[in-house]
Amino acid sequence: MNRTENRKIIGLILENIFTDFSKELVQSVANALPAHKNLSLIVLAGKYDGEEVAVDAARHAYLTVYNSVFELESVCNFDGLIIHLGSMTPEKKQRIKTGYLKASRNIPKVFIASDIEDETIINYDNESGIREAVNYLVNINGLSRFCMLGGRDDNVDACARKTIFIRCLKENHISFSEQNYEKTDMSSECQDAAEKLLENNPDVQAVFCVNDAVAKGLYAAMQEKDLIPGKDVLVFGFDNTHLSGEMIPSLSSIGADQCTLGKKALDVLLCKLNGEETGSFLVSTRLYGRESLQYAMYDYTEQEMMNVSPAFIYRMFDDCFYRYRNSYIDRENVNLRRLFYEFMSKMLFAMRKRYMSIENFNEIQKMIDKFFEKGAMEYTDARKLIKNVERLQSFINIRQKSIAANVMINRLFLRMKDRAICALAEQRSRENTAHLESIRAEQEFLVLCMNTAGSPEKNLEKMLQNIDKFGLKNAAVYLFDTPFHFNQNKPSDFPEYIRLRCVLKSGEIYLPAKERQNCHISNIFSRDELSLKCSGYVAFTLFYRDMIYGIFLCELTDDIYEKGDYIALQLSKAIYMNDLQKEKILASYRL
Repeated sequence: MNRTENRKIIGLILENIFTDFSKELVQSVANALPAHKNLSLIVLAGKYDGEEVAVDAARHAYLTVYNSVFELESVCNFDGLIIHLGSMTPEKKQRIKTGYLKASRNIPKVFIASDIEDETIINYDNESGIREAVNYLVNINGLSRFCMLGGRDDNVDACARKTIFIRCLKENHISFSEQNYEKTDMSSECQDAAEKLLENNPDVQAVFCVNDAVAKGLYAAMQEKDLIPGKDVLVFGFDNTHLSGEMIPSLSSIGADQCTLGKKALDVLLCKLNGEETGSFLVSTRLYGRESLQYAMYDYTEQEMMNVSPAFIYRMFDDCFYRYRNSYIDRENVNLRRLFYEFMSKMLFAMRKRYMSIENFNEIQKMIDKFFEKGAMEYTDARKLIKNVERLQSFINIRQKSIAANVMINRLFLRMKDRAICALAEQRSRENTAHLESIRAEQEFLVLCMNTAGSPEKNLEKMLQNIDKFGLKNAAVYLFDTPFHFNQNKPSDFPEYIRLRCVLKSGEIYLPAKERQNCHISNIFSRDELSLKCSGYVAFTLFYRDMIYGIFLCELTDDIYEKGDYIALQLSKAIYMNDLQKEKILASYRL
């Protein structure tokens, strides 16, 4: 039951895991983790409980208990912490300085997107990307009428982005007033603010959104006014999340250039764990152009194409498949970057020679098929890829004089687009099938929980034996011997011991013998029974009202944020109902 020798546990603390930024942050840390085999990642994430939520007493009470998961950072063993607290009020900053993370004060920590004094901070260089966008819009497009949908006053990045945006406009002799600005809660639920901004600025040419989620609200407001992003008004956001590529039309967005915030934070934390001196860092940003603001990140020059420059081809890959360089690539997997170079260089050589043999044509077709079969579409958004392929195809068609070679090369470009579309369709089909299977399995679990014919202990065991029905591969359920009422005034009063009641490991269920269940709460993330093959775990508190029953760990996967929250809710309700039955049985004995 001891920790695997030399294995270090990294905690990732997030104020709210249900934002696109947080999801991308978790993914970027997880992607960087496999290169360090002796690390385990544990995510502790809550839900934002700001002043606008606190006015709803019931909602606030629920969030208070939900966010009790943060207490695990002070009672559990962590070797290092990466912390993103999002919006930070002065009160929260003071709490950090005077007592927050008190038990882990000497543990190496790295803060993301923060401005806490005397701490190691990893922030975006907001200015580099915003300046690139403004200079392009003013100096190349000749625009002069700008607006901004901003964020909360308690958000460090929101304030910085507004200040930088206004400064960049003024440097280009563009005026900006408060009429050109509207504040939002930084979520997609900002349509009212977006509508007000558009009404006050009917002649607006470009809108900067403080993040990608806010741009979604702007899109909805523009649709009501029959305005098309990218045609009637140019729009760009910030963070370059997956959402930006999924929006219609796709959203241009400012994002990390060479290294993500999460990867940089992990690199700096590892330096601190090794005893190295390190300071704060800024991660450079740039504008990623899409349909809402057409912007070419790189020029495809004729000389580079005719020379079949390797640097040019690799730059083309990095432009089209921009998420690849920040993902961990196992040596056993196909190197997609190299494969792209192989078939693209052959196509360019054929263009230069004005000849392509049928053998060469067939070989390139196979390489293109393999490229997409091995998951190339995971690292891009479809519209950006197709746009770049068409751009390159158009350039080659103008240059190419040989009709035979021209036909073959165009057929290969068409194959690239077809394979990209097919890969996306297959992915959607798999996701829909998995979703339907998950719903059926969850229904089976809920029906099972309704069967209270046996004793409460037997019913609990039966329930734990079937948690795999939720579609999880790796998970664990810890339960306290006696559930306790969570007191927000004494949040550290977690019981000292807890029991490991169930482990799901590579899809197999294990119920540890009673003598192996007992565990000090500080060691719940380091039990030998937990699988080390997954990239990490997310921790959820099992609770009903203010009664906490235990801790649920589930494997860190792309869909675990909403799914894990739902599973924890169902488990909590089932445990509550089982305890209720137990109390009724005890009451009947007393009578």
